[in-house]
Amino acid sequence: MILIRSVGVLVYGDRRTSRKQEGTMSRPPVTETKDQRRLGFPFRSGRISLDFVATVAKRDMNDREMITDGESLQTWLWVSGLPAAKDPIDESAVERARVLREAINRLTRARVDETRPVPTDVEILNEAAQRGVPFPKLDYDGLSVHPSAPVPVDQVLAIVARDAVELFSGKYHDRIRRCLGHDCSLYFVDRSRQGVRRWCSMAACGEKASSATYRKRHSGPA
Repeated sequence: MILIRSVGVLVYGDRRTSRKQEGTMSRPPVTETKDQRRLGFPFRSGRISLDFVATVAKRDMNDREMITDGESLQTWLWVSGLPAAKDPIDESAVERARVLREAINRLTRARVDETRPVPTDVEILNEAAQRGVPFPKLDYDGLSVHPSAPVPVDQVLAIVARDAVELFSGKYHDRIRRCLGHDCSLYFVDRSRQGVRRWCSMAACGEKASSATYRKRHSGPA
């Protein structure tokens, strides 16, 4: 299994140590903003690392790539609320982002399927998580945060990687779910009290499934 040994590093081992509480990367369930919906990026998982995985739409169905170039990666970073990355983001940086994303995807799938993660995926995640990350600065009014200057994209992706580390080793490690929508491939964190959430979003998938069940139940013979 995966354990956290120090901040931002995943290792293999047993679970003799206590489970750490999730830290600064955790966030409450989010409601997608108008910009997120308009640009087509799903933000329904409750974790930025799982939202990043969702930039391949309909996985195992038609695998639609949403990070097609540096501009689309920059757009996703902006709409996600992460710090700005320096322009331009070249193709090699885009490829590194995809490699990290797919490692997180495989680690997520291993967690959901309760299988042992592949060591190379853990190594990819650890390497990305150990890069320096930008820090917010309090403005002189003492109330607001002064946005940091654009930084190299790998530093921004380190935030995503650290979020994945905290997710896989934190208190919600066993609450990662795959949406049961028939045409949905999104993962999400189930924070419901009983742990019985089935959909990435009731509006996006739950109501669709309920409507289909209703129609099937009330449809008579032709």
